[in-house]
Amino acid sequence: MIEQVATATPGGISFGVPYEWVFVDGEFVPSEEARLSVLANVVSYGTGTFEGIRATWNEEHRQLYLLEAEAHYERMGRSARILGLELLFSPADLVALTRELLRRNQVRASAYIRPLLLLAGEQLAVRMHDSGSRLCIPATPMPGDYINPDGVRCMVSTWRRSRDTAVPNRAKVIGSYVGPALAKTEAIRNGFDEALLLTADGHVAEATTSNVLIRVGDEWATPPVTEDILEGITRRQIMDLLREDFGITVTQRRIHRSELYACDEALLCGTAAIAAPVTEVDGRRVGDGRPGATTLAVQRTLRAIARRDERRHHDWTTPVYDEGEAL
Repeated sequence: MIEQVATATPGGISFGVPYEWVFVDGEFVPSEEARLSVLANVVSYGTGTFEGIRATWNEEHRQLYLLEAEAHYERMGRSARILGLELLFSPADLVALTRELLRRNQVRASAYIRPLLLLAGEQLAVRMHDSGSRLCIPATPMPGDYINPDGVRCMVSTWRRSRDTAVPNRAKVIGSYVGPALAKTEAIRNGFDEALLLTADGHVAEATTSNVLIRVGDEWATPPVTEDILEGITRRQIMDLLREDFGITVTQRRIHRSELYACDEALLCGTAAIAAPVTEVDGRRVGDGRPGATTLAVQRTLRAIARRDERRHHDWTTPVYDEGEAL
């Protein structure tokens, strides 16, 4: 097994060198053979969809667990339908292929899987048809945190979230992440950790790769799916855990920018971010400026579920190795 070296950026993202084997259109190939032409339609136009799936290593169990893999592939199927693409494998088949990919790469550490369904044909016309799609599933080590789990300093970006009428936000579209990428760089260059994007009409949408939840008094709220957000899988998990552990029903409603400044607690959540407390927005402290107790409790629980150290929600995780195989 090749040793993987972690790399970190000023934004705190930590990844390792991608693993050797990649799944491409029905077969496992070395990463060198999974390359795209510079003339591929997706290179010019971002035409395709993708997902991100966490795999968490539990040293005590000697097991690697996929978190909500089938839900991610179900969402990828919906994204494909919106874009007019065909995903030829069922979610269950894709989970099985992902398990095999990780086993072939002998992954025994936490990792990130990046399924991509994209237009790979050398077709420079701006269109979604007659360009030839390709399904690729690579994996990379993820030994560190995507975002600081102890507290995130945010700024409200000058860039806005695109409208669903322009780019379908219910689909995880490759090209739609140019805006969040610009917002992230803007935040980092201004001394913050993360950016929050507003909708075109000025309401809170989401962070660059995370959903947003806030607490005002006893009420927890999050923007509804009609506010140009991606309907996050981790967002749904956290809403479930808040109800189960604290008896809290999260209200889905419009959130004004000023509520970010006045709220008592806020968190960002996503597959990569998991659940991260927001401690500051535009130089204003959130609550007392310390990570919220409820956020930290949910963060601990979700991490435990991902490792199967929690007795609940084993249905959210899938073991990669058969019994005894990972020893």
